[in-house]
Amino acid sequence: MATQTEREADLRTRFGDVLTLTDLAVVLRYSSVGAIRKANSRGQLPVQLVKMTGRRGWFATAEAVAEYLASLEEARKQANQPD
Repeated sequence: MATQTEREADLRTRFGDVLTLTDLAVVLRYSSVGAIRKANSRGQLPVQLVKMTGRRGWFATAEAVAEYLASLEEARKQANQPD
């Protein structure tokens, strides 16, 4: 399994330092950009979106997305450990 650093490097290679909502929908497997927007407006999007000066729309950093994906992997590992 990939570490957070490896995930972040992969995301940066594929998308750059910031991901658009379209990129984020692909990575997090949301059905559409509209679904991303709706989850964000409901406070249910697992990563924080940011505005960039001089750019339209919302973005997520590769670091934030990699951190979230790594936390999912850690939770899966803990759930699979015997009591």
